[in-house]
Amino acid sequence: MLSGLMLPMALAPGWLDLLSRLMPLRYLVDAVRSAYAGDYTSPDMLYGTLAAAVCAALAVTVGTRGFRSAGT
Repeated sequence: MLSGLMLPMALAPGWLDLLSRLMPLRYLVDAVRSAYAGDYTSPDMLYGTLAAAVCAALAVTVGTRGFRSAGT
């Protein structure tokens, strides 16, 4: 619910919108919405791309450490 996938956060109460800004998935959802609308130069695309890159780097780091520790 905090990602804004089911309901855009613009329609949510202020406190819920503020809380959803802590969720990286929100920025990915906003970027997909902007891409679907054809607005590839919006700040939402930049923030979504950065959030995706950070999530991917974190997942690769955690996965690599997990595989290395499982092999020893």
